[in-house]
Amino acid sequence: MTQKEMIALVRKLIADEQATGFTEGGNLEEPEGTQELLNYLDRAVDEYSKRQVSKRDVRLQKTMTVSNGRSLPDDFIEFCGAVPLNIDGGVISYYGEASTLPVRYFARLPYVSSYGENSSLPYKHDQEIAITALAAIYALNKHEFNVSQDLMLLGYGVPNANSQQ
Repeated sequence: MTQKEMIALVRKLIADEQATGFTEGGNLEEPEGTQELLNYLDRAVDEYSKRQVSKRDVRLQKTMTVSNGRSLPDDFIEFCGAVPLNIDGGVISYYGEASTLPVRYFARLPYVSSYGENSSLPYKHDQEIAITALAAIYALNKHEFNVSQDLMLLGYGVPNANSQQ
């Protein structure tokens, strides 16, 4: 799926195929329209990645070689296990003796906005569907629709404490 197709799918999910609610314009300084939908897709990528990391999804694991003073990768979420490293201000340092062993970490999926309009995105089909559905919920929430049921269906909501079980 390309970035353009993903935006079109979000538009379809929010019933905005004619681009009336989210116009074709917009830029980073004044996000509206397509740029705003891209922002929602990036936000959905963050949320989806964090959710999958909490489930220990091995598809989000990467390996890096650590050296003292190295910055964390931009896509870093957390280490896959216990590692003798300290992170302070995004900079890595060893506890004790330094090593050159590779360490595994969970990484965020790449942002949709980091690809061109017609570039293929590196997501699996299930990831595309979940990310676009979540982005659509964010877009609907902008217009103050009640999206609690949508979030529940995706597994991102909290059940209503007043509802019967």
